[in-house]
Amino acid sequence: MHDFHRGTSVPTGLRAYLMQPHWLYVATFANGATKVGTASAPRKWNRLAEQGAVHASYVAHAEDGRVVRILEDMVTRELGLVQQVRSASKAAGLVEPRAGVELLSLNRQHAGRVRELLGGLAMTGYAVVEEEWDRPALAERLCVAGAEGGRRHPYPATFDGGGHGLRIHSLSGAVALAGLPDASGSEVEGSFVADLGALKGRKIEFGPHITEIPALQDSLF
Repeated sequence: MHDFHRGTSVPTGLRAYLMQPHWLYVATFANGATKVGTASAPRKWNRLAEQGAVHASYVAHAEDGRVVRILEDMVTRELGLVQQVRSASKAAGLVEPRAGVELLSLNRQHAGRVRELLGGLAMTGYAVVEEEWDRPALAERLCVAGAEGGRRHPYPATFDGGGHGLRIHSLSGAVALAGLPDASGSEVEGSFVADLGALKGRKIEFGPHITEIPALQDSLF
């Protein structure tokens, strides 16, 4: 799919998808990492919600997936914006997110540079746009530094087996802000940031599970 604009042959169904109108966006994450990306018209909002962006701006509307990927590659080449941010980096950034006003300003700066670049191209098939993405309400508590009060910790276990007890309070993409109940059902002190993307492909058995929590010493976190 990502080589379609270079003349690569694709199946009929995928070609139909790629020939839809597409959006070019600039997304900024909790640690300040910023990427350029694309979304088909029907998935304009959902794509950024799934990505776990903290702030994002739409910078161009293209007539199809070929044009939008040419623009995406050009932005990476000319402005140095990456096209991928690792999930581990997104989760780590949400443990200690940068201030929301700082991230918003950073996103607007990058988006402005992209619009300036695109506005000067001798190329057709797209229009430069100025539109900001609305973040899901369910992500608010996780994306805003200090929104829940108390200290955040990385989730202290891996999802490769065993029992895990999480009460999810906020969700940004695949990353959750959760409380961990103890044997009595009360939540232990602090909140925990867990990358639930690690559960992909695993069988889950629901029940009254508990996460084994090590001593939460500041020196360890």
